[in-house]
Amino acid sequence: MKNNKAYMPVDALARHNDFDVWYADGDLFLRIKGAWQSERDSVSVFGRMGGEMGAIKPDAKALTYYLKLERWEYVFHTRRIFQDYYVNGMRWQIDGTLSEPPLFFINEDNQEKDVHVRVVPFKGHGDCFEIRAKDVAKLRIAVATVIAMGIKEEYRGLSEGVEDPRASKLAKAKRWLTAGKGKTYEQLLAEDAVRP
Repeated sequence: MKNNKAYMPVDALARHNDFDVWYADGDLFLRIKGAWQSERDSVSVFGRMGGEMGAIKPDAKALTYYLKLERWEYVFHTRRIFQDYYVNGMRWQIDGTLSEPPLFFINEDNQEKDVHVRVVPFKGHGDCFEIRAKDVAKLRIAVATVIAMGIKEEYRGLSEGVEDPRASKLAKAKRWLTAGKGKTYEQLLAEDAVRP
């Protein structure tokens, strides 16, 4: 049997407690541990044998997350919270949100749907996110990405913003000066209110 699916409780991050992620047969896949006090807290990822095999660490402003799994590191970017995410290193474009599944991780190189995330009832654990990867080797990074996205959405953290290709030179200069500062969820809502 191909273990290309993992299941994570839908309310795992809202409880602010450590939680487990399971394979389709109910066996433990990953154990997730963290302080869960704020978006800036690091999260440790433990394998089924108990050893720490990765971490999810935010940068100083919690604008991006570093997803470290074994010897590899990826960067999770939030272009616009609840809408547009990107994983540098995997070249995954994620259009969608965990609050309104299903969603897909689209590979930028070949436009294939590498990962599918949906909500299903799972073996006595209630509603869970089913994270299904086409390639078994990408399942761990897919789960770490879903957790990073969940943390960002739970704490309504900063977004990098989406660049407007029609922006004036003055707007581009302002964007360059404020690069790396991020936009709050409230700022994004205010931008939406004035956008035609």
